[in-house]
Amino acid sequence: MSDTHISKASILHACQIKQELTISDFEKEVKNIRQNLTDHDEIASQAHRGSGGQNEMLVRLEHELSFLKKELETLNNLDPNEAKTHVEHGAVVVTDQRTFFISTSIEQVEVNDKSIFGISVKAPIFKVMEGKKAGESFEFNGIRYQIESIY
Repeated sequence: MSDTHISKASILHACQIKQELTISDFEKEVKNIRQNLTDHDEIASQAHRGSGGQNEMLVRLEHELSFLKKELETLNNLDPNEAKTHVEHGAVVVTDQRTFFISTSIEQVEVNDKSIFGISVKAPIFKVMEGKKAGESFEFNGIRYQIESIY
């Protein structure tokens, strides 16, 4: 591994922080909607106009919050010291286009002024690159990626 590589531990840490912040935002939103529903019920117990939409939003947010917590658990279970030689869960894949962290659908995080794209093993792009090694290439959405290194 060359000195130009960002440590997997740093990438993992950045992804965990981003996920925790996202979870915190969702928890605040869920709390606000619950409070609004409670206030609404106390003020107008006979007229529930508008609360149906908020109930649906609450269910969607709670579902997403559950998903985000599972994704954080997945991140927490990754071993940043485990070296990888091919594209698989837990690998950092450096290509000529961008750097991917095969973990969860965290999207983009910045680590040492470099963009890292977190993708899950369910992502269509992962299916195209899965199992490949450094020196190999793959194409996704009309873009050709050359794998420079994997760790």
